[in-house]
Amino acid sequence: MDSIQIDTKEVDRIAKVLGTNRDGIVRRMAFQVEGLTKELAPIEFGALRNSTYTETSKESGYAQASSAAKSVRADVETIRHPVPQEGFANVGPSVNYAEYVELPGNVLKAGQRPYLTPAVEQVVQRYNNGTEWEELTK
Repeated sequence: MDSIQIDTKEVDRIAKVLGTNRDGIVRRMAFQVEGLTKELAPIEFGALRNSTYTETSKESGYAQASSAAKSVRADVETIRHPVPQEGFANVGPSVNYAEYVELPGNVLKAGQRPYLTPAVEQVVQRYNNGTEWEELTK
């Protein structure tokens, strides 16, 4: 699946002001994206939603997500996200058909239902409008 990248220069600047580190903020954002992705993912069998997890340099939810996906659809193939370096995270589903649901042009319009991109956009918006930064400074 193609990746979505977020420029972290502003996160680095704000982290310095807040006295925290980029890794902590990126991990927070990643888990927020994971939660929203699970809410937005279409549910036919639940494998797509169940397979969604976050991979960071410190932890991986792959084993649990893969097991959960296979518990509702035994024939599904799952693929682990690459382990990122510190300060970065990979978030998304691990089922092999995920990109066909997310990306335009891969399936008939009726079958396409983006879930990951809208989740990223919603989380980014919360940071852009200051809501999440207020939470971090309380």
